[in-house]
Amino acid sequence: MNFTDEAREQWDRLSEQAKSEWTENLFCQKCRCEIDVANINGSIYEGQLALFHNCPQCGNKEVRLIDVSPRNQQTIDEDFERWVKAKKAAHPELFGKKPSS
Repeated sequence: MNFTDEAREQWDRLSEQAKSEWTENLFCQKCRCEIDVANINGSIYEGQLALFHNCPQCGNKEVRLIDVSPRNQQTIDEDFERWVKAKKAAHPELFGKKPSS
């Protein structure tokens, strides 16, 4: 895991149990591929600790905002899914096939 300095400070304040809850059994929200913890980047996003990763299988980019409690993550995930759905509806050309090299 790679962290910015500020994100590392916040991550280090979490209990070992909380860290485990955020890093164990991670799967891509899109294709359900397992995410390797080593490929996670941590930074501060809008004042909150955020874990970012790209799916190695489908390339989906995801962020998990870490609140005081992992239980709040479900609400964050649902908000993110609504945001993605709205973006896809507004800009379908951005979510089509990847350009060929």
